[in-house]
Amino acid sequence: MNQLVAILITLFFLGLTISFTVTHKLKDRYAFLWLITAIAGVLSAACIPLLNRFALWLGIAYMPTFVFLVTIIFILALLVRQTMSLSNQSEKMKRLTQEFAVLEKKLLELQKSVEGRDSV
Repeated sequence: MNQLVAILITLFFLGLTISFTVTHKLKDRYAFLWLITAIAGVLSAACIPLLNRFALWLGIAYMPTFVFLVTIIFILALLVRQTMSLSNQSEKMKRLTQEFAVLEKKLLELQKSVEGRDSV
């Protein structure tokens, strides 16, 4: 029964991810990560006895502890990825701001030169 509930929850998550991707609420580059995560969730929910054996093989006596460990590692990896993306966007924003300032200065100089010619 617990395995059925886990499978239904992960299938719901997979359907939600696909829905967000189709309606473009989730960008394609992020959608791939979440689709892989949802598929891994469905597979792991379907293979709970196998996960129990694998956790025991690793020396983890209580399988939910193994699931939490994997989840925490995944969340940390996701946070690192998001931080890298944020840093990249911040650098792009800085570069665009500098380019805008240079272009604005050139425009003001051009306007002053045009105004100087008109007054003569």
